[in-house]
Amino acid sequence: MNERAFAERRKPTWERFEQMIKSVRWAGARHLSKEELNELGRLYRQISSDLAYVRTHGISPALGDYLNALLSQAHGVLYRAPRRGFRHALSVYFYTVPEVIRRRWKYIFTSIAITLGGALFAGVLSWSDPTWTARLVPEGFRDSLEAWKTGQQREAGSDPNAASQMSSFYFMNNTRVSMLVFGLGFFWAIPTVWLLLTNGMMLGAFSAEMLRAGKLGFFYVSIFPHGVPELSAVFLCGAGGLIIGRALLAPGDRTRIESLREEGRDAIWLLGASIPLLILAAFIEAFFSFYNFPNSAKLIMGFVGLTILLSHWLLVRPKRAQADPIVGKTL
Repeated sequence: MNERAFAERRKPTWERFEQMIKSVRWAGARHLSKEELNELGRLYRQISSDLAYVRTHGISPALGDYLNALLSQAHGVLYRAPRRGFRHALSVYFYTVPEVIRRRWKYIFTSIAITLGGALFAGVLSWSDPTWTARLVPEGFRDSLEAWKTGQQREAGSDPNAASQMSSFYFMNNTRVSMLVFGLGFFWAIPTVWLLLTNGMMLGAFSAEMLRAGKLGFFYVSIFPHGVPELSAVFLCGAGGLIIGRALLAPGDRTRIESLREEGRDAIWLLGASIPLLILAAFIEAFFSFYNFPNSAKLIMGFVGLTILLSHWLLVRPKRAQADPIVGKTL
């Protein structure tokens, strides 16, 4: 059989198969009936046989390339990885984050220690000499410090529009700090350590001033509800920055690129774990923390949030690994 006669005889089959593959690519195999699925499988086998015939008999290489490309497209459509929905992504997040946090606990504790060390150092300085407060607290935060010292808070339910705007502001500000703490890890984590230290120093200076004003308990109770997710996010991002810094600074037997590629996976997971915490912190800070709700309500919210976080991180274990099922219907 010559090339032209062969191509003309088989062309309707190839066109039908190509049409069905396009349909499956855009709409999936689920919309096909049982008969259509059987036809698809039969056409796939026939075209595979046609390709073998073309190659065996030395028929036009261009025709062989066409059939090979057609089968490659079909293989990519019929045997592609399953489409994962939001529920699957949420499940992966739920089980993976605690595993990474437990694996990288040393970096997280180091991040916490640097922050608390800065807080203790600045608190002692500010308590012994009030002039240190002006040096340690950025100018943009001094008005907030003075407002905290008055012990006044907003009336619950007042000006929800302002609260909404403040929620956006807090989220953007907290995210900026967290992203810097994480991203600057690429500079051998030196800026990461400095940012964690200065963040703690501002907290220590605030604490010293509030203690001097006799409002330390009021201050801690007020920031406790949003402080749990906010500081947790900062600590996680700080740990991610430290991981990146160490991967670049001490790669061991690996190249720095290999070290960064391997260690960076966990760092990215820690960054991802911080995002919902930052959103939650901004919402609580704008709509709850600065309002005159009872102290007991603020303590309960803070402890509930802390309990949920620790329970998730310490107790949740990943599901047993299962082989991914073959996607689509059996042909």
